[in-house]
Amino acid sequence: MEQRIELAPNCSLKPAAAMLFFASTCLFSLGFALFFVFKGFWPVLPFSALEMLVLGLCLLASMRRGKYTQTVLITESQISLVTRTRRGAQKQEFARHWTKVRLRSPPRRHGSSRLTIESRGRACEVGSFLTEEERCRLAERLHYLVGGMNESPPLEIANRGDRI
Repeated sequence: MEQRIELAPNCSLKPAAAMLFFASTCLFSLGFALFFVFKGFWPVLPFSALEMLVLGLCLLASMRRGKYTQTVLITESQISLVTRTRRGAQKQEFARHWTKVRLRSPPRRHGSSRLTIESRGRACEVGSFLTEEERCRLAERLHYLVGGMNESPPLEIANRGDRI
């Protein structure tokens, strides 16, 4: 028996839609800037171009971040965490019996918490891209599936009613 949890950032904008959005925004913004250039306010054009460059870089970063995923696989004896980025995949394994799940409070008042899987001096962050509410629900589910250190609840029982 095993439990698999797939985590991915919420990227509802597809690449084709991002290109359409960027092209239409550039067309409008640069067209608006050209209107002012013809009126004699030429400094508007470089600032408008700079603004579109920053928007393009932000969209590119968002599209790249959408390829980041994590898979948590919990079996009777171990926990595997596979993190996939555009550079490749990285796998970390933990002995389930010696593993604990920790949800650390944010260091600052309006910061975000950190969810980690820890065992034998190693720690790996899980779901850094999730919202605070999603991270708390994932922490509850992982606590339920993994248990505390030196306790490993059976996965058949843990399988009932788990939803994020």
